[in-house]
Amino acid sequence: MFFLTLTIEPCATSPMNSVYSFLSKWKNLLLLFCLFILANVLLGQFMPKDHALDLMFAYSPDEAYASLDQLSAEQRRLYSFGLWALDMPYLLIYGLFFSGILIKLWGRRGFVWIPISIMIMDFFENILALNILYFLPERHDSLAFLASIFTTSKWILVGVLAIAVILGLFYLMVSRFFSKESSVKAGN
Repeated sequence: MFFLTLTIEPCATSPMNSVYSFLSKWKNLLLLFCLFILANVLLGQFMPKDHALDLMFAYSPDEAYASLDQLSAEQRRLYSFGLWALDMPYLLIYGLFFSGILIKLWGRRGFVWIPISIMIMDFFENILALNILYFLPERHDSLAFLASIFTTSKWILVGVLAIAVILGLFYLMVSRFFSKESSVKAGN
């Protein structure tokens, strides 16, 4: 009797290790940076800069609806399109880009929670903004209130990310300076 056996070898690299490996290469970070710039330019074409909920901070439902009421039906349609077609992929692009930057600056994965948290807040902000736009002119204050919580949380985390990047650059410069100092002293 013939038995066919299938042996499954454990994968040497997990999917997360593959992502970290991808993010540790400068050429991939350069590609993500170019996509980051391109997405920002495209978002500027579809997002109503003065009225996009994504760009506001700690807004009330009244402020949200007052801002959205300034948009024509066509502008709201473009805003919805921008959220679906551009902002959703954009959150993945900037999440990967800044995760890679933090890994490069700090040399460890511990800070990756910051861009991942921003991505999560941005995702829920987008879903809520899309629902608000869908139901217009009908008001749903609870949706606007929740959207404001996610938007505000996103911007607070963006501030934390900026601090982590600035401190990472400082840490990198200081560590290189002391590395050069110790190699000069060792050469004497």
